[in-house]
Amino acid sequence: MTGTSNSQALAAPATGPNASPDWVEIILGPNDPSEVWRSIFSVLRNLALDLGKASAIDKATILPDRLLAESAWSLWDQFAACAPSVIGGLKQFWVKAAPTGTAVLVLDALSLRELPWIIKGARQRNITPTAIEVRGTETPTETDRFAAALGLSGRSKLFNNAAPGSFVFGGEDTHTDVWDAPFPDCVSLVPAAPRIFVWHKWPDEPLIHLYDRRDDGPEIVAKETMHQLTSDGFWNLVDRLRQGRRLVITGDHGYAVSKSFSSEITDADTVKLLRETFGARRCAVEPPDNPWPRRHLPPLVCRRDGRLMVMGQRKWPVQGGFPHLCHGGLSLLEAAVPFIELPAI
Repeated sequence: MTGTSNSQALAAPATGPNASPDWVEIILGPNDPSEVWRSIFSVLRNLALDLGKASAIDKATILPDRLLAESAWSLWDQFAACAPSVIGGLKQFWVKAAPTGTAVLVLDALSLRELPWIIKGARQRNITPTAIEVRGTETPTETDRFAAALGLSGRSKLFNNAAPGSFVFGGEDTHTDVWDAPFPDCVSLVPAAPRIFVWHKWPDEPLIHLYDRRDDGPEIVAKETMHQLTSDGFWNLVDRLRQGRRLVITGDHGYAVSKSFSSEITDADTVKLLRETFGARRCAVEPPDNPWPRRHLPPLVCRRDGRLMVMGQRKWPVQGGFPHLCHGGLSLLEAAVPFIELPAI
């Protein structure tokens, strides 16, 4: 495999089938926050590719998520400023001098669990990625926040090539769209434009939200994403986008499997506060007349631009049960996503 990020060298130990990263040294070591986040992303990349199975990737993030939430929570405060971001990577990709066009395919809620299946699909078709990276999402880890970072009031503003002038990647030669059709049906929707930016609602709306409260939801999602990302239908679409264009495949945010979270809050007063503020969600608007109390240590939430985000693998009892699949908060599998560049054909 080629095109790996230079940040791999910052990761403390090598990962592999029989190796475990030294998360304590990586997260609590003396490096500055930017180096720490590059190291975390590099190790996550290797773990995702090595482990493959979604449940194994979930298990592998328990320790680093707990360290970040309970010992190094200031790193989440510095995440937006210090972690290599999807938006930053797309800007670099978009302006790179090349004899070919550019295309971006954003898959809604694409997580690191899906990274190995995209790479497997590429290998099966003799495609060598130009780069395989992990990048940070916008926070809160929600669709609207990512859309705002693109200069949009919402994802729908990209629909039918009607992006406003505020769109970061706009231009006369750029075609935009939002798709929700099956991948094979999207092949004919790809125009003969030199620059394409499309956002597909899969797997979030048609899959994750459909099974988020089923006990077997995580297993169903894992099986279906593996099937789709290695299917001919998906790769026919990828090849159509790559005709005369370099292509980046990435996500607006990942998702958490709260069913496997390592911490369930049981203190009655704290549970009451979380229910009143968040309900069964991982983020919420902070009421200006009723700010979040600062009595918790380690803190339970991180503030950003008037929003509150739950840090780490924390859930609490709510009526009807906490969703097994969710996003909006600050855990590694919500806030870190694949960033894969494929060459033009």
